[in-house]
Amino acid sequence: MTGGGDKTAASSQPDGLRERLHAVLPDVYTRNYAAKFAVALAVIVVVLAAVGFGSYSLIQERVVSDAATDLETSATHRADSIEQWRSTTETEAIAIAATGVYGTGTPADIRQYLTTAATAESSQIRSLHYVSTVDDSQIVVASTRTSTEGRSPWAVESALGSPVQSALNDTTGTETVVRSTAYADGDGHSMAFVTPVSDGDGVLVLVARVPAEEFEDGRNGFETQLLTGDGDPLIDGQSSSVPISQDGLRAATAGQTTTIETESHVTTYTPVNGTSWVVATSAERQSLYGTSRLVRYGFLAVIGTAVVSLGVAGYLFGRHTVRPLVQLRDRTQAMKQGDLGVDISTVRQDEIGRLYDAFENMRDTLRSQIRQAQAAREEAERSSHELERQNERLDEFASTLSHDLRNPLTVARGHVELLATRLSDPETDSADLQSHIEKLEDAHDRIESIIDDVLTLTRKGASVEETAPVPLEAVVTDAWDNIDNKRASIEVAGSRTIDADRARLLRALENLFRNAIDHVGPDVAVTVGLTEHGFYVADDGPGIPTDVVDNIFEYGHTTSEDGTGLGLSIVKTIAEAHGWQVYIDTTYPDGAMFVFADVFSEDEPDWYGTEFEWGRSDADD
Repeated sequence: MTGGGDKTAASSQPDGLRERLHAVLPDVYTRNYAAKFAVALAVIVVVLAAVGFGSYSLIQERVVSDAATDLETSATHRADSIEQWRSTTETEAIAIAATGVYGTGTPADIRQYLTTAATAESSQIRSLHYVSTVDDSQIVVASTRTSTEGRSPWAVESALGSPVQSALNDTTGTETVVRSTAYADGDGHSMAFVTPVSDGDGVLVLVARVPAEEFEDGRNGFETQLLTGDGDPLIDGQSSSVPISQDGLRAATAGQTTTIETESHVTTYTPVNGTSWVVATSAERQSLYGTSRLVRYGFLAVIGTAVVSLGVAGYLFGRHTVRPLVQLRDRTQAMKQGDLGVDISTVRQDEIGRLYDAFENMRDTLRSQIRQAQAAREEAERSSHELERQNERLDEFASTLSHDLRNPLTVARGHVELLATRLSDPETDSADLQSHIEKLEDAHDRIESIIDDVLTLTRKGASVEETAPVPLEAVVTDAWDNIDNKRASIEVAGSRTIDADRARLLRALENLFRNAIDHVGPDVAVTVGLTEHGFYVADDGPGIPTDVVDNIFEYGHTTSEDGTGLGLSIVKTIAEAHGWQVYIDTTYPDGAMFVFADVFSEDEPDWYGTEFEWGRSDADD
């Protein structure tokens, strides 16, 4: 019991939720499938936009972060490369200065040594100079560039004077290296590295090429500067449109790598270890974050494409779904109003097509059921009319029986009393007794005839359910042979095959023939022929008076003392049971003519005399 209650409660919860939603939602949504479909599309678009915007935000953040990291990596790489170049060059200068050739060798020996060292060491060396300080003079004694020998360092290059002087004044040791500023030298820039020699009075000047490739980045849009601690370019002539940030410069001087963003540029400041130099790598903000812009445009393009695609898909789906459903609704409304001939056919073979087919089958079934109901109603009406007619016939039967049977019974009772009186008288004549007996026989014959006619009316008067093609002439012949035709004659003026109950038609014709003999006489001449829609039976008697024509088919109507008054009533009943009409042709001048109408139509084929007709007739017999 508990489990069943839980199931009931669980099944009722969705219904309650649905009812609450229907109470909140507007009618246009709850009653319109197109509105539901539009809301579903809108929800899909909103969800898609929300997911896309979230993804775009994450991608945007990642792109900006990666771009900044890329810029910092490039600046750090430049600083490391420059630091490596500086360290290597200083090591080379110290190594070349650590030899005894300067104190013992001639200028030619020193020149040869410097030339050999310049060739053996790094390819960055442009020239080597030995500056002697003997007699407090500062003269280039030997050099790889002989044109500079005998000249002062200032005369060779103005940038050499200051570091040479600083190196000569430095008493800390022979491994001290003093650097000059970078200066233009031919097609590039050079920097002098000055260190005291280990044996002799003087300093070694190593002029090295500043590697320009260290300030070029393989990525387009990056610009690198080598700055002093004060923010001045270390390389003469090197300038940039990017303003120097003092905050970034101070942070780099303090040994920290930092990135400064302005409205137009993003710059990373990185210190060069072992020096006071600062590498500043810059990029235009628009160029650096160009990928982010592409992502934004791509996101907008995707969202726009999705919205347009959903709109087109929604329109096409709605056109091929909502519109057929609306049409189906209108056609079912027409069916509801009674139009069962409405067209519900479709060429579609999908679910909508199967739905149309289901409604079409339902319409056909409904139409068939209505036809069956109408047929049943018509059958019921026919049965009701038949019942009414039977009731009327029963009433007339009761009247006939009460009237016609009473007369022969009265006669029979009278003759029975007379016989009783005569039998008690011994002098009674036998001939007199025989006459009373004959009267009794006549009365009983009369009663038997009435009973026979009543049975005919009750059994033959019902509607004819089954008919068969029968030749009229053959039935006429059989009916004539079945009666006491006395000296009468019959002529078949025309014949054809008709659909009828042969036994009932035979009885109707027998009654008409007896009626002609009884009312015209034993010598009557009877003629049977065809009309446009049926046949007739005529005699050559005096005819029927016009004042009795309207009553001649009524029950009990007769002008003969021996008649029951049911003969012509039986004829009419049998004709109506076939769906025919029977009437008296009052325009017939040669006697009485009974006409059977609505027996067949003009275009109905006549099988009489054909192999098919006789085959059917034989089969019936």
